[in-house]
Amino acid sequence: MEAESKGVVSALKGDYIVISEVGRGSFSTVWKAVHRQSGKVVALKQVHLSRLNRHLKNCLDCELNFLSSVNHPNIIRLLNAFQDESCIFMVLEFCDGGNLAAYIRQHGRVEEQIAKRFMQQLGAAMKLLHSHHIIHRDLKPEVKQEFMERW
Repeated sequence: MEAESKGVVSALKGDYIVISEVGRGSFSTVWKAVHRQSGKVVALKQVHLSRLNRHLKNCLDCELNFLSSVNHPNIIRLLNAFQDESCIFMVLEFCDGGNLAAYIRQHGRVEEQIAKRFMQQLGAAMKLLHSHHIIHRDLKPEVKQEFMERW
């Protein structure tokens, strides 16, 4: 995508207009995007297939299968997926609540009731993941969490 390094683009991917970069990892980039017809804001996760070995491609297939079959209030929803010649795009609900690290920076010490609610939501999501024999290998305060927007 053009201007990718600046984190801001106005490009078209499928039925989505890419607005800005939300995050980046070793294998993927997450964009804030808007559906051209409905105007719905989504997160568009662009997974670069050339960066994945066979095992990671299998993991991606498992992630797609799991997210397409689950409906849980504390797990992000997969709305759609499509592929081009070099990438798979996962259309996910956009959660604008930030992450725990940002919350702590903004508010300082987390009150007990908020921490309790956070842990209950995290526990409910982890229970569902574990019931499907899935391990979340990236739990840290910087990971964007859907439940943050409900605080």
